[in-house]
Amino acid sequence: MKKINILLAVFFVILFFNGVNYAQQDYETVQSFKSKVKDIGESIKSASTADQLTQIKAQIDQLSSDFISKKDLLDKSLYPDDFNGTITKLNNALTLRQGDFGQITTLQSKVSQLQMQIDTLNSQNADLLAKLQEAQSQNKTDVERLNRIISELRYSLFKRDKLIMSMIDSLMPPSSLQSSNLSSSDQQKIYSRFKKMDMISNIRKSIDDNIKFLGAAALTPNDLKSVQAQQQQFKKMWKTAGPQIIDIYSKKHESVKDLKGIDTALAAWDNAIVQQAWSSINQAFAMHGIILNQFSSGDEFTQAVTSYISSEIQNFSTNESESKGTYMVFADTVWNGNIKPNWVPFLMDNKLITDTQIGVIDSKIAQWKDIAMATSFTWLYIVIPLLIIIIIVIIVRLRASKNKEIKVEKET
Repeated sequence: MKKINILLAVFFVILFFNGVNYAQQDYETVQSFKSKVKDIGESIKSASTADQLTQIKAQIDQLSSDFISKKDLLDKSLYPDDFNGTITKLNNALTLRQGDFGQITTLQSKVSQLQMQIDTLNSQNADLLAKLQEAQSQNKTDVERLNRIISELRYSLFKRDKLIMSMIDSLMPPSSLQSSNLSSSDQQKIYSRFKKMDMISNIRKSIDDNIKFLGAAALTPNDLKSVQAQQQQFKKMWKTAGPQIIDIYSKKHESVKDLKGIDTALAAWDNAIVQQAWSSINQAFAMHGIILNQFSSGDEFTQAVTSYISSEIQNFSTNESESKGTYMVFADTVWNGNIKPNWVPFLMDNKLITDTQIGVIDSKIAQWKDIAMATSFTWLYIVIPLLIIIIIVIIVRLRASKNKEIKVEKET
């Protein structure tokens, strides 16, 4: 009996250890499966080529084949998922990633096309700027040619600005424009794309060429409004994307001096628009022989105009006929005919001049008018009294003649 008990004890011990061994094997099987699923999932996220995704597909198929015999065990251990569901999720994640690479291929093609267009426009703009400077220096009377070059260059610059903004949208994932917490993978993509396409140089060149254009051409208020609207879009784009790009470059230990310089360049572009407005206004006066002191602000403009008028009023008696003509050109042709209806609204919209300053100018012009027009009609003070005297003499003579006739009739 004692021997039987010993044998039973040994049997249960063996059975127990076998059970523990099987449990350990099952646990290791489940953990191995989970670990491989996790590794494949990470590989899908970090894949950088379509070939890598093809290799990962083979890994998923191999995983399914290796563990299909343990399906029942895994179904119980992966709850609420199961074996088939886990494999399906991996395949779905792989399909989505393959779609990403399809979009990337399309994007790369689009960006390459945009870069070619930008290169063409860079060359075209450089040629047009050279032609504009040549036309201005050689033949200032060829207004039609100048205007044609200005129009072509303005459109070409506008088109390139649009392309550059389109490229930035294409190179940066949409999520990067809404979030400052980019993954290291997204940061690397943006960095690589910007470096490859030399985007920072393209941005700076676009801004610099716009500033050169403003310094070389005389524009209308409508032209400037168009340029200003484009500059505001460019500024808005950089305000959104710039901080992200600067942060990414700094993390790559790149110099961000040129990047931060873009903000300065945008401010210079803004200032160039303002100075172009003042320069065009000055030229509008100069075209009619009215030379004003230089000005680049509302205060300086008001001072230049009122000083010119004061000088004309002071010297009015020297040559009244010429001074009257100057007044009419200044007040009627330039100020009321051009500056006030066309340029003043632009200046007011951009807070470059105030109602008070316009009132000061109008008041000074009215003072000039009183002197010019009053002096111009001094001949009336001579002619009118003479006419009155002549009329009186005629009336007196007529009456005398009539009285004489009446006297003769009475005598007869």
